[in-house]
Amino acid sequence: MFHHCLPQRQQCLFREIMMTFISSAKLISLAYSLGLFIFGYFLAKKISHFVAIPIAQRFSRHHAQLVSRATFYLIFIMFFVTGLQHLGFNLSVLLGAAGVFTVAVSFASQTAASNLISGIFLLFERPFKVGDSIEVKTIRGTVESIDLLSSKIRTADNTLVRIPNESMMKSEIFNLSYFLTRRIDVLLGVSYQCNIEQVKSLLKSVAETCDTVLREPEPVVIIDNFADYAVQLKLMVWAKNGDLQTIKNSLQEKIKSAFDANGIEMPVQQVTIHQVEVEKE
Repeated sequence: MFHHCLPQRQQCLFREIMMTFISSAKLISLAYSLGLFIFGYFLAKKISHFVAIPIAQRFSRHHAQLVSRATFYLIFIMFFVTGLQHLGFNLSVLLGAAGVFTVAVSFASQTAASNLISGIFLLFERPFKVGDSIEVKTIRGTVESIDLLSSKIRTADNTLVRIPNESMMKSEIFNLSYFLTRRIDVLLGVSYQCNIEQVKSLLKSVAETCDTVLREPEPVVIIDNFADYAVQLKLMVWAKNGDLQTIKNSLQEKIKSAFDANGIEMPVQQVTIHQVEVEKE
């Protein structure tokens, strides 16, 4: 009886040792795969960052951003798939599941699919790039990023605006940074009693004193309109693309000082009210 129970006890002990070994092996495998995920993530971040630096110096921030993201996802996916395979997952099954999941998500979210397609078109067409100043509908600001689903714009008051790529494709996009120079228009009104030629000559002189105003094309002054209370003039100057609002503000301050020094009046619209007395019967 005792001799018969001894082999059974040895078998149970052996089974327990094997189960413990298998559990330990699974834990080690899980820890190894988790380490691969974490290491792959940080390695992908580092490599994508270093790859983006020469691209940005030679081409543009837009190209650097695209190459950086593509590099990050490529490296991280390689480590991620390797970790899953080490855990015993079948790669073909994973690819099949990913395909089914992608189709399901596409049917469930047509808006996201439309934004994705629009984002791809924007990346290839490139009507603007990261760092450009653009205007879309009523939104004007600097492009911070161009993603596959949306584009992000930082406005002048430091607000981040997310615009879906489908809306970008369907809207008129004004790229204010596309050309190296831009025209600045200054509208002002002078009294009908003023000598218009003298005013035009003074405006040109003021424009020529501004260091930020280009000499070519030269400043131009035209009569824009005859209003009820003033002659509307338009001063058109050219400047390098940049902080145009600051240039325009400086120009307007100099115009006001020059007008005050030369006694040129800039009238404002006045409303005359006639009071009629009605006799009571």
